Amino acid sequence: MGGNSLEIDFTKPDDAKLKSTWSDTIDISPQGLGWDSSPASARNGWIQTSPLATGLSWRPASSVTARVMIEPDSQPIQLASGQTSTPWIGSVFARYSPDRKNWSSWQALTPAYSTDGTPTTKRIFTALLSVPDREQKEYRALISAYSQLDVEWKSDEEAAVKWILKKDPRFFERSLPFVGYVEFLFEASFYGSQRITSFKSSVSYGIGGMASVPKDPKNKRNQDFSPWRFQAP
Repeated sequence: MGGNSLEIDFTKPDDAKLKSTWSDTIDISPQGLGWDSSPASARNGWIQTSPLATGLSWRPASSVTARVMIEPDSQPIQLASGQTSTPWIGSVFARYSPDRKNWSSWQALTPAYSTDGTPTTKRIFTALLSVPDREQKEYRALISAYSQLDVEWKSDEEAAVKWILKKDPRFFERSLPFVGYVEFLFEASFYGSQRITSFKSSVSYGIGGMASVPKDPKNKRNQDFSPWRFQAP
């Protein structure tokens, strides 16, 4: 079992720019990400995170549970009529990639609900991102073929992926057999002077199956718990 997380503090502009991008309808300041205007005015906008690695450096995950929490909660606004309205919390989507180049389509995360089943003003979203067995079939056959070769470590899927792409450079263009990286996309109406201050995302996963031991006793890759790191050239 393992996990990884990405936290973005939009009150620290330099740090936020390294971890995310956003639409040109909003701007960033020490108060957060949004725009300054009447609280009843709104602009559509989006935030996209940088890729978050999952799994192990030598064995990627085939599914992950994703969770996103955005702060602050949706805040009530007073309309010109004098009435009060609470804006929609927005939508969060996720996509996955084996190599940070070829990506799945965006999948919507499910927003949190109150204990009584009604929508909440909290911006909390969850989803399971999972690759169908059929999509993994060709990749698993190639991994099995790699394990029959005279290589340093038969269970090193990072090395196996390089071997696959040497034979078939466009393999990931037609097949996305595992979840190596996850990106998140938040879309919402940004109301005047209601700035987003933080975006916290996390993924959790389980890695199973048998694994061989490297030929060289000094090779400790099988004890490496860092996340997937392969990237397309």
